[in-house]
Amino acid sequence: MFDDYYDVIPPRWDNAPEWSYKGFLYKPELDNDSDGFNKVWHNVVKRIEPNLVVYTTNHTPYKYMSEQQFKDFINQMEVLTDDGK
Repeated sequence: MFDDYYDVIPPRWDNAPEWSYKGFLYKPELDNDSDGFNKVWHNVVKRIEPNLVVYTTNHTPYKYMSEQQFKDFINQMEVLTDDGK
């Protein structure tokens, strides 16, 4: 129906994606801002430490990352850091 579901559906607590890639998990958090919109904090955690945020992206706060955007971000962080460690 849509090319990317998360491009057209506004973020809510009950529709957050759960992407996993190379030992990392996409764990978005919602913040209900004073302007009435849910804004997304794009947190990334390691699968073995799911309560410790290792990365936060600067992706738009008005929609979730797609699975491909999440994978691209992880690949980029591996290049910029010591293999994501």
